[in-house]
Amino acid sequence: MRILSGALVLAMMIGVGCANKTATTQSGSGNTTPPAGGSQAGAAGGAPAPAPAPAPAPGPAPQGGRGAGAQAAARMTPEQLDAAMKTVSATNGALGMKLMGNDLPGAAKDAQTLATTFAEVERFFAQAAKPDAVMLAQQARMGASETAAAATAGDAMKANAARSNMTATCKQCHGVYREGDAQTGYRLKAGTI
Repeated sequence: MRILSGALVLAMMIGVGCANKTATTQSGSGNTTPPAGGSQAGAAGGAPAPAPAPAPAPGPAPQGGRGAGAQAAARMTPEQLDAAMKTVSATNGALGMKLMGNDLPGAAKDAQTLATTFAEVERFFAQAAKPDAVMLAQQARMGASETAAAATAGDAMKANAARSNMTATCKQCHGVYREGDAQTGYRLKAGTI
């Protein structure tokens, strides 16, 4: 089971890494251009993509410094952030229970889900040009990845410590960007975005 969990974590990390490299290098100069239509370069089976269409007239610069690929181009809405935060809340609770019950393979899976979801949170705040929140989302994502790696390695103590650090990072961000309570519901703090 540990081997399977390790393979799953590795596959997810490779997939996330590859998803961030949707830009194609032109003429080896290091300049990157987004693929035509905002989709990933290359056709199925690894065949080269057709020549890109002429670029449209320049518009506003993409926010967040990424600018390439469909993920960066698609704006994430506050409603999508809210859904991501609900996923984080439920998954983090389940992760805590699995760590308490010493279900490390299940904890690794939940921690990887958190890492993926924090990448979405990071994208939202990058698009909103909130570098402090981007940094906190990155820290939370790294904490979730460290939790997954520790759980996969069978180190419950290290997984718990990494989860505690991740949760502390969540609280920092919530102190600035979240308002509401469990009864009325949580939402983005008015005037922060």
